[in-house]
Amino acid sequence: MRTRPSPKQIALLIAALLTAPVMAPGAAASEGGGAEGGGAEGEPVRPSPLFVMLDPLDVPIVEGDRADGRLKVKLVLQAADVAGAGAIETRRPELREAALVASIEFARLHASASTPVDARRLAQDVSTALRRVDPTIAAVLLVEVAARRA
Repeated sequence: MRTRPSPKQIALLIAALLTAPVMAPGAAASEGGGAEGGGAEGEPVRPSPLFVMLDPLDVPIVEGDRADGRLKVKLVLQAADVAGAGAIETRRPELREAALVASIEFARLHASASTPVDARRLAQDVSTALRRVDPTIAAVLLVEVAARRA
């Protein structure tokens, strides 16, 4: 009997796939020997750093006049190119702040510790907030979302 992987296992698998070297047999090295120092046949070629992971967010779920639980969110931002990834890296604190504000607002209006999180709506709200800060973000990926009782 097979069991389904947990959300944490799925997130770890995605992170491993995003950071694992890619084998590219016969990949042609760019002029000057390749940007990553590899490039010879059979050597691992690292993918472009187009994904930037933000620090995890942990915001309160407030119902009425009390904190009822916690909403935990892990986000990965996808850049359109390497220059965009560099721009995201330099704006990371500002982007995290925008994601935090959007997550707090989502938790206040739409989250409950006793019901499933509407991840699609959360992704839309956070994407809108982050694209106000940096419109060059190609995608906002929710890697992990969980609501728990306090």
